[in-house]
Amino acid sequence: MTAVQRRVLVISAVAVSAVAGALVFEAVLSIGEASPFGHTRYGHAVGWLGLAVTLLVFVYPIRKRYSPARRWPRGWFRVHMVAGILGPLLIFLHSGAHYHALVPVLAMVSMVIVVLSGSVGQAVHAVALRTLNDQRHRFQQEGLSDSDIEIRLHRMASQEEAFRIWQAIHAPMTLMFLALTVLHVAGALFFAGFL
Repeated sequence: MTAVQRRVLVISAVAVSAVAGALVFEAVLSIGEASPFGHTRYGHAVGWLGLAVTLLVFVYPIRKRYSPARRWPRGWFRVHMVAGILGPLLIFLHSGAHYHALVPVLAMVSMVIVVLSGSVGQAVHAVALRTLNDQRHRFQQEGLSDSDIEIRLHRMASQEEAFRIWQAIHAPMTLMFLALTVLHVAGALFFAGFL
């Protein structure tokens, strides 16, 4: 088993365990209550918190695109990864296993696809980073200047086919998740009498 396969297996096992744990925890919180936890004031608060944490994932791509130094914002990438897991777990805790309307179901499905594609993307990113670091060492041994090395590595990174395929799934599904989340929140506020 390769390092990438092992990483994907560990990430998958942790993700399944975390989702199952959130669903069990929501079920325990709903025992003896008139309505499921997600429909209580605390359940709604957890949903809002999950949304807020999930929105933190967008700081990374914005910083990456508009960073004046054009440097990779590594700290924000870590926030992106943690918020991309923690936010959806809070949303799972908010929703539980109670899917009674089409928009929340579609939002949940798109969120799961985004999280899974993000996990796969992290594995692709790790492999690409390892390859680029190996290339950097090779170029250094060949005696290339630092600026030539950076130019070649940047060109190699931009031509990475696996990353482009991954991005073609992850980015549109993220936008779909956002649109469905906005519809879900608007619908929930409307039916609660706030809109």
